[in-house]
Amino acid sequence: MRAPLRSLVFVMLAAGCAAATSAQTFDTVGTRAAGMGGAFVAVADDASAAYWNPGGFAAGNYFTMVIDRNTVKVDSGTPDGAANGSGLLVAVGMPALGLSYYRLRSTTLSPSGARGSTAGEADALRLDTLITHHSGITLVQSIADRIAVGATLKLVRGVAASTLVPDDGSRDRLLRNAGELDGKGSSKFDADVGVMATAGTFKAGITVRNLTRPGFQTRAGNALLTLPRQARAGVAMTLLDGWAVAADLDLTRVSGPAGFVRNLAAGTEGRIGRKAFVRGGLRLNTAGSRQPVVAAGASYALLGSVLIDAQVTGGSDRAQHGWGLAARFVY
Repeated sequence: MRAPLRSLVFVMLAAGCAAATSAQTFDTVGTRAAGMGGAFVAVADDASAAYWNPGGFAAGNYFTMVIDRNTVKVDSGTPDGAANGSGLLVAVGMPALGLSYYRLRSTTLSPSGARGSTAGEADALRLDTLITHHSGITLVQSIADRIAVGATLKLVRGVAASTLVPDDGSRDRLLRNAGELDGKGSSKFDADVGVMATAGTFKAGITVRNLTRPGFQTRAGNALLTLPRQARAGVAMTLLDGWAVAADLDLTRVSGPAGFVRNLAAGTEGRIGRKAFVRGGLRLNTAGSRQPVVAAGASYALLGSVLIDAQVTGGSDRAQHGWGLAARFVY
């Protein structure tokens, strides 16, 4: 089949593909959180609490600022699909108030079910890309002395694009070039809510993100890319001076490139020496392949109140890989 005719076939197939999809998972923002394997809902005590648990501001520092960059990838060699994404966070916070902006980008390749039109023609993959810009204000209210409830009210600007492409073996190239797709932008209001409870050295939290499940239509009208509602619970405990352990569990499941995702995470962080911190964690997808994701991270205090964070994440072909860097100011 000649190239123009092949392209026309895929455009026609894409026009008939109007099913809603979800594109962004929980563990995309936060270098410190990623270094603990994603076990952070009950730990969140810096400005990234605007994303991880708005109620965490109440138990955090008097003033904190975070500039954070993360990347994630699911190996493109897996037969079920592939994905990459990134998160950028800029946030400031105090015990009762936070301001935040974060940008999430996700690109997924998944089987479309469409077959090649002739023998020897490649089957079709669905290529979705969604970029969202979240501008939010976090308000926190304490209930008694040990429970805080927070909400991040957000204006979300989304740019969505979706098409069908031939599965010709060049998945890495397709993921890299997804930014060339002609996306359509629209804006929606949304909110995240969180609760943090503290009792001595023990903390428990719960977060619900994307309460309104905002959806963003592609330019061709062939897909609605939706931010799924996500709920996660966590517990954390300080065992020794400067050392803490934590565990998180997703209460909802979302669609990923290789099937559904519902994560169970466990992690730890602690101080070694006067200026250095280390952390590590493990994450399992209890709704999918159960292949482990292993994470490690560290922080170094440059100027007392200014810390540099780094993390690296790895696992099997079906697990996420990534890295992150952040700067934190804590007062």
